[in-house]
Amino acid sequence: MIIMNRENVTLIGRIKHILTELPFFEEFTDAELDYFTSHLSLRYFPADTVLFQKDDIGDYLFFIVEGKVEVRLEAVNLRPIIIATFERGCCVGEMSMVDEFSRSATVVVKIPSELLLLTRTRFDSVCQQNPLVGLKFLRNLARDLSIRLRKTTGRFADLA
Repeated sequence: MIIMNRENVTLIGRIKHILTELPFFEEFTDAELDYFTSHLSLRYFPADTVLFQKDDIGDYLFFIVEGKVEVRLEAVNLRPIIIATFERGCCVGEMSMVDEFSRSATVVVKIPSELLLLTRTRFDSVCQQNPLVGLKFLRNLARDLSIRLRKTTGRFADLA
């Protein structure tokens, strides 16, 4: 049982407000946002925090509220290769939530950042308790992944 106090109500209201400003959630109704909000956590991370490393088990994702994160791969010479940078409104960690494989890259906080966290357990709960909201969320994840893949394909085409 969750005991609601003024701090919880204020935090839930803030998370809902954040969701209304993220393009990812623009198709969600007010009631769906209310429901989904209760499954998210708001976290602050200082610069240089490693959110997850390549090959970690992927059981959560983040939405960037404020700040910037880098997606990195370690090269043979142990210098990281920055393969992407994401800012406000972007989602990171979603691939492992979809395919249930380990992380494909390391993600590091570039500047102090505030992030929304969704765990696999919470996501599974959404899908079981409210399948329509879960489906809408998955459809948006698929759309975002498709857009990223198209951009990547375009970059490779430019190199050819």
